[in-house]
Amino acid sequence: MRPLLVILFALMQATADAQTFGSFLSGYAPLLDGRPWRRLQVLTYTNVAGVWVRPTKPGDFPTVKLEVAEDADFATVAVRWPDGRVFKSYCDAAPSPFAEEVYSGDFNGDGLPDFLMVKPGSGCGLAAEYCTGVFAFSEDKHYRFTRIRTMGLGPHALVLDPAAKSFRLIHTSFRSAMSSDGRYHSYWVQRFFEWNGVGFQLDPKRSPVWIQYLTRTNHEPTKLLTAEAKAKAWIEDSKSEQRIEW
Repeated sequence: MRPLLVILFALMQATADAQTFGSFLSGYAPLLDGRPWRRLQVLTYTNVAGVWVRPTKPGDFPTVKLEVAEDADFATVAVRWPDGRVFKSYCDAAPSPFAEEVYSGDFNGDGLPDFLMVKPGSGCGLAAEYCTGVFAFSEDKHYRFTRIRTMGLGPHALVLDPAAKSFRLIHTSFRSAMSSDGRYHSYWVQRFFEWNGVGFQLDPKRSPVWIQYLTRTNHEPTKLLTAEAKAKAWIEDSKSEQRIEW
């Protein structure tokens, strides 16, 4: 295969991989004043022999790799700079039918590349949307890692707050609740988090958005739940409150 065709194939494969996991939840992404949130500008990294590299000028930018030792029960996410600096953090090692995805962007606004690796889980059906997201935030010549458990993580969950013009993470949970029509329905619960330089914290200005799970795309907040019903449904799976950061 000619070099140009190899490059084109790699870029097409990177796009296909990015649509493999997480794209389902983009059909339930919350809106802002009736319109899609403005997404944070990110670059999708390309997988070359198990190493995630920048599609253009790969030798000039860091690489990202998920490393699993034969005798280890966990994986390690490694960010390697061309000058030899290496930064590592823990990740889960459960096998998955989906490939990892890696995105790069300036999440914290310091002009340096930050990274997100999405490590899909191994469930079936809706459970297949569970995943681990490993963020690497630049701190001068170092990186600070943060890991989250969420559902359907992808570029649609990385947005910009229009007022603060800063990064927001949309964290997704799944709940079932008795609704005002007298029946149980399932909902995607979208919560907004901001990065404070040390960890993610709930954005106090944005209330969670509950969107009903249907057999079609749906972005509208539900009118079937009262505040009391939402609180009851949420507390029945209180562990989700702890999944935003380990």
